[in-house]
Amino acid sequence: MKLTPIEYNILLLLMKNQGKVFSISQIYESIWNADAIGADNTVAVHIRHIREKIEINPKEPRYIKVVWGIGYKIDKA
Repeated sequence: MKLTPIEYNILLLLMKNQGKVFSISQIYESIWNADAIGADNTVAVHIRHIREKIEINPKEPRYIKVVWGIGYKIDKA
């Protein structure tokens, strides 16, 4: 499956900053260039769609990790 432009931009942001944890607000504001009011579900849905496309088992992600209470990151290789 192909990534949408939004999914691609989220993945690119995380990949360019491997190891850095981004909050949902930081991801939303970086990608949509707008205030992240009520953005939690929007970002979570896009992350889920990315995982469904790039992970072998999206329920146990190897690439995009959640840092509970903080946000998302991609670990350094």
